[in-house]
Amino acid sequence: MTPPLQPEPISARRVISVCVDDFGQHEGINRAALELADRRRVSAVSCLVDGPTWPTGARALQARTDSVEVGLHLNFTEDFGQGGCHALAGLIARAYGRQLDRVRIRTAVERQFDRFEQAMGQLPDFVDGHQHVHQLPVIRDQLIAVMDQRYGAAARPWVRSTLPADGCPPSTAFKAWLIGRLGANSLRALADRHRYPQSNHLVGVYGFDLSEADYLTKMKAWLACARDGDVLMCHPSLPWPGGDGLQDARNREYRALAGEAFSALLESTRLEIGPLRGRGGKEGNRCQP
Repeated sequence: MTPPLQPEPISARRVISVCVDDFGQHEGINRAALELADRRRVSAVSCLVDGPTWPTGARALQARTDSVEVGLHLNFTEDFGQGGCHALAGLIARAYGRQLDRVRIRTAVERQFDRFEQAMGQLPDFVDGHQHVHQLPVIRDQLIAVMDQRYGAAARPWVRSTLPADGCPPSTAFKAWLIGRLGANSLRALADRHRYPQSNHLVGVYGFDLSEADYLTKMKAWLACARDGDVLMCHPSLPWPGGDGLQDARNREYRALAGEAFSALLESTRLEIGPLRGRGGKEGNRCQP
């Protein structure tokens, strides 16, 4: 049995993944992710491979695979013209009602892996889900089945856990708890049976309704409660003229992550940003089965 990634005491050295979600959705997100990666402010980039700017973004990411982990942001809710997408609430209801067509779900998962591999020339370093869909019933089963076909016993990807961390901001605790309740424990058990390592917890959950100052305040709390092997998700973007309902929040996140206050927070909380896959020894074999 593969154990989950084990947290270390809060006083010990902690390495977390700071992951930019939604790469490939538009050029503002791509440019923000690449710039933050070059500045070592993030350590992972999760990719929407059906997004309109994925092909050009993938070429830029290929030059950065030594400095960031690149993963598949499995998508069933964002319609980029490929069909088969659902509103999130309807997808959750159909997943828990076991009404999703397993063949169609598997075909969609395989297609997204194909697009990632064709563009990057490699398998993903990790897998998660846009709006956390990778943990839902039926989808998680087909995801693991597809990965079993594509990965050997070694060098398996890590899978993002949505379990909330203890001690995080009370104002965001309910949303974090709710996300975790939608399948975190079942995904962990399934991944464990198939020997896929996982991150420990997920931090960075909020309602996209904070000012830049308030986001930094929450960031301080997230970093304080983060443990070794956790993921801090973020959604930064540089200004972009197209339609994006989260554009203002994305811009605020970018400014916060690019600023000196974020560097100071990392130093004050004794955190390091780094990869979760393939780390050996007591320093955290966090993602090696």
